[in-house]
Amino acid sequence: MKRAHRTAHARIWTWLGILLPLAFFAILALRQSPPADRPALLIEAPAGEVSQ
Repeated sequence: MKRAHRTAHARIWTWLGILLPLAFFAILALRQSPPADRPALLIEAPAGEVSQ
């Protein structure tokens, strides 16, 4: 015979196991912007400067 707290414990961990990864991936999906929306970055040094 299972006790009530064991059943509640199993239900709570089952829901946490489902909801926490879903929330994590939803947050990651919402934060990322597509590559087309990002501005271009200048990688080279400006033409006027001479490096030694």
